[in-house]
Amino acid sequence: MYVINYKDREETPVTMPGAEKTTVRWLVGKKTGATTYAMRYFQIQPGGIVPEHSHQEEHEIFVLRGEAKLIGDCNAKKAKKDDVLFIPSNLPHGYDNREGTETFAFICVIPLLNQE
Repeated sequence: MYVINYKDREETPVTMPGAEKTTVRWLVGKKTGATTYAMRYFQIQPGGIVPEHSHQEEHEIFVLRGEAKLIGDCNAKKAKKDDVLFIPSNLPHGYDNREGTETFAFICVIPLLNQE
């Protein structure tokens, strides 16, 4: 077992086409010895967006702060602090904080495939 501070993990820009003002920190993954899941910390600054996209991995998300508009097929229009999201495999989804005044931050857990 080990403990780290999330600020000790490298913060890198999200590079997918169309993403703006968004960063990710890989908290747990293959590099830290995980064999099943990866845990990531995302921040979308006010004015930022992660455009609609889809991929093989399902996502389990816990929102830590802020609020953002959800893009894609969802039972809610927005996600906010303390909300939990489940995104099934291959479901188009995205997050829009372009009208926000606060950073939208969340933990995202995914199955390990070819990630860090």
